[in-house]
Amino acid sequence: MPKKKDYNFVRRSAARGAAARGIGNKISDVGADAHKIAKKSNKGHYYIRFTKVYQGVSERDVELRNKYAKDLIAAELAVPTESIILKQRSKPKQTLTSLDCVYYVKIGSITAGKMSIRVQRLWKSINLMFIYQEKGKAIKPVKKGVGTLQPFKKKTKSQISDEANKADRKRKDGKY
Repeated sequence: MPKKKDYNFVRRSAARGAAARGIGNKISDVGADAHKIAKKSNKGHYYIRFTKVYQGVSERDVELRNKYAKDLIAAELAVPTESIILKQRSKPKQTLTSLDCVYYVKIGSITAGKMSIRVQRLWKSINLMFIYQEKGKAIKPVKKGVGTLQPFKKKTKSQISDEANKADRKRKDGKY
């Protein structure tokens, strides 16, 4: 009599997740998915890539500041300006002499960085300041080598009492 097939394994595999055991090549895609999500996310560490200051600009230049920002980013990253999207991070912050706007820079769906645009209205002129921060990896602390000296660390009370008890256990009949 032929052995009866167990069709329940399909349901068990689905309960663990659609690709819990990998698709075809028996390797899970969890790491690749996490990497894609991290590239699309706005969270992360940002490092200054470039800054550009324009002094004595006109009101027309102030109106076109987003277009100028896209052109600067396109020149720096070597991508077409049509693929760059500026998504506003928060409301613009107004002070007595300046207006600060921060945008997330997206190339397609991937977050490439942040662009900060400051418009300074001074007594005789208007200044435009562009600061582009690129999204990157977090800086990890430098690990010490094996041969480096470690600072002396005092033993805790529990370690001291444990050593005393260890000596008592080694002693036989109360004699050393």
